[in-house]
Order: sequence, then structure tokens, then C-alpha cells
Amino acid sequence: MLELAEGGGLVHIGVLHLWMEQSTEVMALTVGALFVAFALFLCWLTFASPLAPMMQNWKGVAPPFVGVPATLFGLLMTFLSQDVWDANRRAYREIAMEREQLTTLQALSENHGAAAGDLPAAIRGYVEAVIGLEWKAMENGEDSPEAEAALDRLTRAASAAKIESAFQRVLIDTVMKLRSAREERLGIAGAYPDDRKWAAVILIALISQISLAAVHLDRARPQLLAQAIFGAAAVVAIALVASVEEPYAPPKAVSSEPLEKLLEKLPAE
Repeated sequence: MLELAEGGGLVHIGVLHLWMEQSTEVMALTVGALFVAFALFLCWLTFASPLAPMMQNWKGVAPPFVGVPATLFGLLMTFLSQDVWDANRRAYREIAMEREQLTTLQALSENHGAAAGDLPAAIRGYVEAVIGLEWKAMENGEDSPEAEAALDRLTRAASAAKIESAFQRVLIDTVMKLRSAREERLGIAGAYPDDRKWAAVILIALISQISLAAVHLDRARPQLLAQAIFGAAAVVAIALVASVEEPYAPPKAVSSEPLEKLLEKLPAE
């Protein structure tokens, strides 16, 4: 399924998102099947197809030529993996930041007792909305209106708390930091996957297979062996990086456990 984003030329490949929802093993098998099929096609094209005689006239490509597309593939995979793992680090960091701000709000509300007003209930309501609704919505890069409403309620509760002005400023500042951490979390969830980067990586990998076929036009078996070795390396790299491409989506989603543990310490409404 292809969808064209409104007001721009960005193409979203729905099948890529579906592929990344699978387990690492399924992703590896899928990419492996693509490389195997392409290797067999190239072997047939160069040795058994009607175009084989013409292909044989291209013998003599120097083996070092393979390094050109292979190096490009390696560089693209390096940049892509850095982006992916940086996003995962940021995802974990924002969850830790969110939990830290919520813990601070909880401690302040407990220390001020009845003066804190609706603050304890508002904290619990926000955590429940994030865990119960927003975490699932983030799998599709979306937020939860209920979580937004709960955060607004928490903001109003912090503003309305009948405590010393100095402590109230701390409360409001903490809520603002909490809001910022949530926005960062949602921004990370909505930014992945980047179809263009993955399309470039896979296309360069296939071009690398073509270069391997071009320097092995003498015999079919060495050609297939060379492509098998390259394909195995490419499958491992692509599948492992793809399995963590979307930080808040299966199969390697960032867990909401830190917030769930915090929920256990919050008083029930």
C-alpha cells in the first residue's frame, strides 16, 4: 500500500511498517528470501537466459569494483544504525525523565497532604492514561487524546494546589518538564520508520549483488557463493537494526514498566 502525504512528496510504504512489526527471525527470513531470489535471478540471467551470450561478453570486470557499492552499503548501514540506536537511547532517556518528574510530583503531593488537593489523583490519572492508551497508540506514531486531557488536568491541579508559592512554582516547573518529556517521547514515536533510508539501504544491497555477479561471469557456483556470503552479512545487519527501528513498536518496543512500577506506589482514587 502506498500513501502520498498531503502537501508533499513523501511516500509512506505501508508494507515496510508491516514488515517491521514482525519478529527478528521473520524479518531476517524475509530479507534473506529477497536476496536469494535476486541471486538466483542474476545467475539465470547471466548463464541460462536468452540474454546469457550477451552477458558473457561483459567478462573482465575487475574484482575490486565490488568494493564500490559494498562500501556504500556499509556506510549507509552505519549511518542508519547510528540513527536507530540514538533514537532508542533517547526513547529510554525520555521515559526515565518522565518517571523522574512524576516521582517528584508524587513526593511533593505526599508531603503537603490535603493541601495538594486533586494532585495525587491527577498524577495517577495521567500515568493510567499513558500506560493504558497512549503506549498502544505510539505503535502507530500517534498520541492519546485521553493522555493529553489527563496532563491538562494535572497542570490545573498543580496550579490550584493550596501550598506555599515557592513549592507551587516547583510543582508547575515539574509539570512543564513532564510535558516536555512527553512531547519528546511522542516526537520519537512519530518519526520512525524513515522509508527513504531503508529503501536506499536495500537498493544499494541489491546493486552490490549485481556487482558480485558482474565479476563472476565465468562460473555459476562461485557467483552464487559470493552472493550468498554477502547476502548473509547483509541480512544480519538489516534484520538486527530493523528490529529496533521503531522504539515504541513491536517486536523490541521500549517497555512502559518504569511507569507501571510508579503506578504501584500511587494511591488509588
